[in-house]
Amino acid sequence: MEYSPRSEPMGAVDRAWLGMDSETNLMIINGVMLFDEVIDYDRFLQIWEERLLSQYARFRQRPIEKPRGSGRYMWEEDPYFDIRAHVRRIALPAPGDARTLQGLIGDLMSTDLDRHKALWRVYLIENVAGGCAIFSRFHHCIADGIALIRVMLSMTDEEADMDFMALEVENEMIASGEGFSLLGPIKPMVRFAKSAFGGASKATSTLFHETMQAIEDPGAAFEAAKSMGVITAASVAVLTRLIVIPPDRDSVFKGELGVVKRVVWSDPVDLVEVKRIGKSFGGTVNDVLIAALTGALRSYMLYRDDRPDDGDIRSMVPVNLRPLEGDIELGNRFGLVYLTLPVSLGDPLERLYEVRRRMNILKSSPEAILVYQVLNLLGMLPGDLAEKATNVFASKASAVLTNVPGPQQTLYFAGKPVRRIMFWVPQSGDIGLGLSIISYNREVMLGIVIDEKLASDPEIIMESFTEEFATLGRLADARQNIMEETVPL
Repeated sequence: MEYSPRSEPMGAVDRAWLGMDSETNLMIINGVMLFDEVIDYDRFLQIWEERLLSQYARFRQRPIEKPRGSGRYMWEEDPYFDIRAHVRRIALPAPGDARTLQGLIGDLMSTDLDRHKALWRVYLIENVAGGCAIFSRFHHCIADGIALIRVMLSMTDEEADMDFMALEVENEMIASGEGFSLLGPIKPMVRFAKSAFGGASKATSTLFHETMQAIEDPGAAFEAAKSMGVITAASVAVLTRLIVIPPDRDSVFKGELGVVKRVVWSDPVDLVEVKRIGKSFGGTVNDVLIAALTGALRSYMLYRDDRPDDGDIRSMVPVNLRPLEGDIELGNRFGLVYLTLPVSLGDPLERLYEVRRRMNILKSSPEAILVYQVLNLLGMLPGDLAEKATNVFASKASAVLTNVPGPQQTLYFAGKPVRRIMFWVPQSGDIGLGLSIISYNREVMLGIVIDEKLASDPEIIMESFTEEFATLGRLADARQNIMEETVPL
């Protein structure tokens, strides 16, 4: 009997991410888990079989263009699927330290996935400082970072002896709305979306056609969109701003890209200390971390004889649009906002207050849901036009900045405690810098991936981040001392 693989159509947003791959930027979400102990490879392989492949058909499927040249893709089961082609075992070369591991991960990040197979790969890396690491790579067309992090966490346990019992993580920070991630704006943006995009899909497609024309003539296009009643005056203003803002300014973080990526991550920071600093200055955990990161980028610009005082730089920030509860769903459901990082400000406190101000503006903005609509319709465009649109939006930023709250208790994979977690989302177009912040087990870590042509020494940025965070801590101490001295007896 002739084999007839099961297939299903690929969604428009997923198709857009599939088409964004370039020679210098691969649309692959990368993540690493670090362990102090060794994981048995046979058990490792079994977990992926039991908890990934048996739960999600997508990870046995590959993208197939049907018909060829149509730009339409189907998810089709790979008739030759073999898990050993996707779950690999490799040894870290001597001396097996963090720097060697970061170099290996940078090399692996620079390698594309085989389009003839399911678009994911996982490595069990052994000889890592007496323990091991799990390095995972999933193409963005499968799902966004939030969904994939949940998939990865579903393969872990709350206790070492809870073999093959799926864990549904309930993150206390998300539940309390503490504001570590950019999940906070979801509800107002969804309400905005219902009113702004309540029209038929035909009208939305027409709007996007007009939006693409707005790259060259925004005024006429948005007048047409307004006359259709498809979007509100507020959304017109936001979309106009998104399209007419110029490309981000020249700096050491923008330039010609290559293939090789450099990867570093920080030592963990105590989450309680981050909260303390934020409370001292009326900010959130998010505000503190981004302010310290902004200071580190400023320091690196000065180190490279750049001129941060000449102007700020923009980052592109993914915003989750999924419900915070319910089953794990694959695919992409997130928007993007532009956050301008105030590298021009030399005073640490002034930077913190400015970051807080700009973050508060974004939390009430419909920008993310509007960009989601643009991504949705990018997947319907011919390849060359889609690439042009992608490059237009990507040129407006110098970095992609992602921050995600992870579980605040120790997790176990194959009976071994997960010591650290880090991840990186891809950078589209000509963006060469990726910045990732994640909390896990009441600690926070920063990860950086940067194109080697832009910077071969990102560890200097990381060292500056540590110094900037310490400075904010000292300022919080000083403020507390002043407050105590002024309290009347």
